[in-house]
Amino acid sequence: MSKHAARQFILARSVLGLAAAVLLALVGWIAFRSGGSAEPGDPLLVLPTADLQAVEGSLPASSPATESSPVSSAPSPSPSPSVSRSASASPSASASLSPSPSRSPSTSAKPSPSKSTGRPSPSPSRTSSSPAAADLSVTYSTSASWRDGFIAALRVTNNGTSARDWTVTLSYPSGSGIELRGAWNATASISGNTVTLRGKSLAGGSSVSVGFQAEKDRNDLVKPVTCAIGGGSCRVS
Repeated sequence: MSKHAARQFILARSVLGLAAAVLLALVGWIAFRSGGSAEPGDPLLVLPTADLQAVEGSLPASSPATESSPVSSAPSPSPSPSVSRSASASPSASASLSPSPSRSPSTSAKPSPSKSTGRPSPSPSRTSSSPAAADLSVTYSTSASWRDGFIAALRVTNNGTSARDWTVTLSYPSGSGIELRGAWNATASISGNTVTLRGKSLAGGSSVSVGFQAEKDRNDLVKPVTCAIGGGSCRVS
């Protein structure tokens, strides 16, 4: 070996030895800094780095997160502000949606009352027509009777306050053979076995006596089976 090569070897060896000494001193200083706060006699916890675990493959991938949690207890205040900001943003979004449902009920209430107020007025006009009062009344009686004839007497009364025209209709049994011979205080007509008497302008609160004479085919007393007066009642005695 030449002298030049021997010098280079010695120089390289000395440089490597110096580097090894510096590395050992650095390792010792790091160990002293990491374990300086521990009490004498306490066990020293040395955590493997994530790179060594990935290379060796002896621990699962989730183990560094669980073991590094006690070491990272000091920088715990850092995640707290991030959570408070995200929570404050959520109510602002919910508050912006609140005024939207207030618009819908305001539009549905206007057109309904305008339709129901217009048309109930014609209903009372139909009920205003009251039926005519039963102001007239009449009573019928037989004043005389013989074998082939009789005399009928009627009294017509106006119980109202104004003058009224009146019509009395008398229906006799079939087979009576009624024939008129005369009438007074009324206009008389006959159709079959029905006799009709009419009068005009009977003053209110007054009455009139009317009658007629007729022939008959029966020997017994003949009376009308029905008696009617327009706007009143009729009674046969």
